[in-house]
Order: sequence, then structure tokens, then C-alpha cells
Amino acid sequence: MKLMEIKELSPQDISEQLKKSRIELAGLKMKFACRQLEDPSQIKKKRKEIARLLTVHTQKQNSGEAVAGLEIPQSKPKALKKEKPELAEEVKEKKEKKEKKEKKTKETSEVKAQVKKEKEIKKRK
Repeated sequence: MKLMEIKELSPQDISEQLKKSRIELAGLKMKFACRQLEDPSQIKKKRKEIARLLTVHTQKQNSGEAVAGLEIPQSKPKALKKEKPELAEEVKEKKEKKEKKEKKTKETSEVKAQVKKEKEIKKRK
């Protein structure tokens, strides 16, 4: 979308277009990660389009054209799928296993250090 086209849009249309563009950007990033995107420059173009939309919205807001109560989300759109409770349990279990493993490794290294010190003391005697 060109700048002149964006300037002609109403604040509501800018907001809608911004949401669509952010979703499209997320899709492009996903395709890029899966190596399905033929033209990676599309990501850069989409980011610039989002920046243009935000710039024009800010200009209209500062000039008083913006509609009261219309908010432009500042964060990226949330994932389309909701997190399932089962996944949260799995994540929690993995975290606990990792903590146990780290604790065991720490204890093992402490024991090894103690044994090493004892050997050094015996050698000195």
C-alpha cells in the first residue's frame, strides 16, 4: 500500500488494515521459517507498510482526525491457537526435570571437588 492510499483511509480503515498487515507479517515469518517463502523481501515490505500505517494514524490522531476510543494495538497479534492445559502441564514437568538435573549435576561437581581436595591433602602427608 502506498502512502497516498493510506492517507486517504479513515482511522477505522487504518486500524483494520493494520491488523490485517500484522497477521500477514506473522504468516510471512512462518513461511520464511519453514523455507516456503520464495521472496524474503516481502517481510521487509510488510514491516514498512505497518510503519506507514502507524505513522499516518499518529499524524491523524495528532491533528484531531482520529476517532475517540479507537486504539491501535501496540503489541504483536496473539497466536491463533489458545494454549491447552495439557501443554502447560508438560512444560511444567519439563521445567521440573531440568531443575532436578541441574541440581544433581551441581551436587556431583561438588562431590568431585571434595574428593579432589581430599586426594591433595593425602599427597601432602
